[in-house]
Amino acid sequence: MTVSSEDRYLLLLKKNIFIPEGARFCPDHVTNRRFKSEAIDKIAPYSTQMKKVNAVDVQLLLSNCQMLYEDKKRFDFDNSQSMSDDEYRTLTSLSKSQFDDLIGRLSQSNILNSSNRPIRTAIAILLCKLRLEITKQ
Repeated sequence: MTVSSEDRYLLLLKKNIFIPEGARFCPDHVTNRRFKSEAIDKIAPYSTQMKKVNAVDVQLLLSNCQMLYEDKKRFDFDNSQSMSDDEYRTLTSLSKSQFDDLIGRLSQSNILNSSNRPIRTAIAILLCKLRLEITKQ
């Protein structure tokens, strides 16, 4: 499998690591054809190299980065790659795997997705409110 362009740009933005087009990776580190956040956290540069780019490459890079930025919600509990394990712990007091386990157990109950928000988001909001001691007012 090759690294998707979305993951290539994400790594460039998050870790300042450029991955060339066509680079391959181990399928154990992906979910739904995207890198798992744990894999992204562990990626480190193998070597440092200088690379010449032309104006078209820079323009393409900037427009793709802008599209990634505009598409990203800051607190997106429905996308497992949008937040790190530390962010999950800070907001909900649960690790990402604990949160996923809780959602798995709750999804077997009578809780249904609503038109406004999915179960993951509703539970995340509840946990954030409990953690941050936010009242309904």
